Amino acid sequence: MLLPRLITAVIGIPVVLYLVHLGGFSYFVFIYIVAALGLREYGNLLRLGAKPVNRAALYIFGLLLPLLLYFDTAVNVSGPDNFTGLIISLMVIGVFISEMFRKEKFVERMGLTVLGIFMVSWCLSHMFMLRDLEKGEVITYLMIISTWVADTAAYTFGKTLGRHKLTSISPKKTWEGAVAGFVFAVGASLLIARISGWAVSLNYALAAGIIIGTFGQMSDIAESLVKRSVGAKDSSNILPGHGGILDRFDSYIFLAPVLYYFTLMYIPK
Repeated sequence: MLLPRLITAVIGIPVVLYLVHLGGFSYFVFIYIVAALGLREYGNLLRLGAKPVNRAALYIFGLLLPLLLYFDTAVNVSGPDNFTGLIISLMVIGVFISEMFRKEKFVERMGLTVLGIFMVSWCLSHMFMLRDLEKGEVITYLMIISTWVADTAAYTFGKTLGRHKLTSISPKKTWEGAVAGFVFAVGASLLIARISGWAVSLNYALAAGIIIGTFGQMSDIAESLVKRSVGAKDSSNILPGHGGILDRFDSYIFLAPVLYYFTLMYIPK
């Protein structure tokens, strides 16, 4: 198990970092593929747990949303002509109308479908939106690398020093690991800002580290909640030694939107 995990990391990490450097359409395509595979895993998880989901609406609206978010970001559309607002409105309406014409009608199916679209497509799309901001390359590196460091620290310290369980959702997670992940997230954020020649300020790096150390770990637990609700350990086995796409990008489900909007307020475009 360790060897496949290492091989995947050795190949995957440089590719991700290079795509962040390229930015633009190349990075968008990468995140779009991540979201598409994440939607598939979400749909499969719910099917595994015999939970109702409108898979057609999940894929159609889930794949349209990142495209329109990218278009809005690329052409800087705002106000009443915002295409993202249109697709979100149509998504909610479409899911309801689809359910109205089904033989067996379930409110739960509508809720779980909309949840999947927002959880995967909407939230993860903020990764390429963040990259498109001023100083977006440095900030994206800061987010991704600090998250990797925090995950590694939480796992290592939790496994060696962990005594107090953090949550019943993830029995192996401990408070000791969570604290270590938080501290290392802040430390990594400050270090990356320093290495970049303070492309972002000390205060921004400190706040970003706190956000990463908090919301990254909470997001991880949230994805685990979905898996545990259907009795699954991993979202899939697409990445040898790492599980599924959602297992690798779960930290960014909460983190990417929070850091994006914080950055909008802190560093105006």
